[in-house]
Amino acid sequence: MNIRLPKIVWINIGLLVLFLFVLILPGEGGLSSFFRGGKPLGYSDQRAGIQLQDAFRNVYNSAKDSVVSIRTKKTEAITSPYQYFDYRTEKLSSFGSGFLIHEKGYVVTNFHVISDAESIEVIASDGSVFPAKFVGSHERADIALLKIKEGSGLKPVSFGDSDKIEVGDWAIAIGSPFGLERSFSVGVVSAKYREDLDETGQTHIQTDSMINPGSSGGPLLNIYGEVIGINRLIRSDSGRNTGIGFAIPMNYAKKIIQLIEENKGRIIRPATLGVMATVPLPDHRKALGIPADWKGVLVYDIDPGSSAESSGLKRYDFIMEANGVQVKNINDLREQVGIVGLGGRLKLRIYREKSLEELTVRLIQK
Repeated sequence: MNIRLPKIVWINIGLLVLFLFVLILPGEGGLSSFFRGGKPLGYSDQRAGIQLQDAFRNVYNSAKDSVVSIRTKKTEAITSPYQYFDYRTEKLSSFGSGFLIHEKGYVVTNFHVISDAESIEVIASDGSVFPAKFVGSHERADIALLKIKEGSGLKPVSFGDSDKIEVGDWAIAIGSPFGLERSFSVGVVSAKYREDLDETGQTHIQTDSMINPGSSGGPLLNIYGEVIGINRLIRSDSGRNTGIGFAIPMNYAKKIIQLIEENKGRIIRPATLGVMATVPLPDHRKALGIPADWKGVLVYDIDPGSSAESSGLKRYDFIMEANGVQVKNINDLREQVGIVGLGGRLKLRIYREKSLEELTVRLIQK
């Protein structure tokens, strides 16, 4: 049975075919002309930019198999907003970042990333998931050490010298902001030694690299792909990145990691020495016989029942060294107390009544 279409239908079909032919026809009238665009910039025009782009690619490729995402789970009670006694328990997940420091499977992250976690998992760059064991942590320094099985396919990071960085140096962050694994951001070192940002009292590297919730524990890298810091916190009213982020300097972090490894299975808690001290004035030096070129801090008061009092530290003791490190100001002393932690021993070199002495202070709970 033959169906005869009206003449107007055949005309419309013909016009449609012609229109499609014009669109795909090569030339100025065709659709293909929309995608030709202008002539791009050549290599010679963009040589410097391409070389910098390649440098960033190299950093990412060198570090991507060292950086991990850390997923923790803990049980929390969820209360109904409508009935006070109506609640249920639920296992909630949270994310952070970390990086491998040793081929035996040791991973570093922030203490606050794994604090109170019931289970910890490490997610590698290829998506593999490994259960992680808690090795130890330092609460005040906000550093934790984990261990996964050997042969994970991850490679250890390379370490840089955080004391040699300068303001304006490239600073590259890799982490899992908002759970987005191995996000890469580039900035600069904004400041080398930021002190008294929080209760830890330790110094931080300031950077404008993008650090957001979930980036904590990831590495801050230099242009050579070396780790110069552990990304830790941001300064923001909204909780989102505002271009002011902070990382724990790697040279300081190494001391903490070594201490954690020596105290496996332990959370090193914050401690206080229990003294008020300051750099002495010239009159104080003259009265106490302290040479003008000696570095140190002068104790002018001691808390009753403190670690300092219990160990025999006295008023007007001039503290020159703590655990073999020169004390130039009160922050240097505070840092050494923080490193040792509660229950540790602090070896002091002091000047007392015109003689040098060694004194060991056990850091106790007041």
